[in-house]
Amino acid sequence: MVAKEFKVDFFVVGAARSGTTTLYQYFSEHPEVYLPRVKELNYFSKVSSNQPQDYDLPKPEKEYHTKIIQSSQVYKGLYLNAKSSQIKGDISPSYLWHEETAAAIKAHNPEAKIVVTLRHPVERAFSHYLMAKSVGYDQSKDFQQAIHAPLSEHWGGGNRYLEWSDYIGPLKAYYAAFPKDQIHVMVFEQWVQDQETALAALAKFLGLKHHALDAIGDQHNQTLAYKHQGALNALRTPWARTIMHSIMGASARDRMKAFLFGGGPAQETLPEDLKNRLMNQNIESLRQLEDLVQKPILELWGINKA
Repeated sequence: MVAKEFKVDFFVVGAARSGTTTLYQYFSEHPEVYLPRVKELNYFSKVSSNQPQDYDLPKPEKEYHTKIIQSSQVYKGLYLNAKSSQIKGDISPSYLWHEETAAAIKAHNPEAKIVVTLRHPVERAFSHYLMAKSVGYDQSKDFQQAIHAPLSEHWGGGNRYLEWSDYIGPLKAYYAAFPKDQIHVMVFEQWVQDQETALAALAKFLGLKHHALDAIGDQHNQTLAYKHQGALNALRTPWARTIMHSIMGASARDRMKAFLFGGGPAQETLPEDLKNRLMNQNIESLRQLEDLVQKPILELWGINKA
């Protein structure tokens, strides 16, 4: 008997900070879906990270938010426990960065279903910056300073916030690689208002029965601001992280961080004039995006078409 060729059936390709954590939670609990215990695999995007632990091989008994999987055998191995009755998924927001990723996914499985969730570009960028700041990757004074800082080539720990919100190039590549009926675009500001309906439509697109959840997590993936951020950042330097990771697990580290530094919702807000200026600089790209996805994104993002 010939072994069935390994193929992942669907990909949630981003964008980052646009509800992909909620989608991972939904699919993780869906009996007809198999996802690895690593939320973001980053296999087809071939990105890099300034965090050495992102390259460590995942251990079967542990859960991880992100890894950079570089080996086809390791990638395939993460799906070994999938049942024949389940479809296999990969949720990696970095797949909506480099335009060549679409072709790499098509080469793997030309019949793959592609799921995209888009968020207001500047608000997405600001949310990404707040997350990077909360975990010590970005130590800019504010968002204005952050978007004018020297750019990193990395995805993991990087700072290309506005570039990662430039959706049109990567999306054009997906529409060139896959038929329209294999691409499902969701607009964050719209679907988070009625998650149950949106998830039911998503399940239908993938040929699944909708699996209602008792509770769906916070789609905003809340960003915290910690007390004594400077001291916390010192513990996040590479040598300190190596020591901490070697002597305690993730849950113990989280408890220590909460006890020593506390944490509440980030207080920094996005200046309205800066948001409008950045959006107006890219209005033509946004019009192209609206034509491509055939959704009223300009209206949903509060942009005047005139």
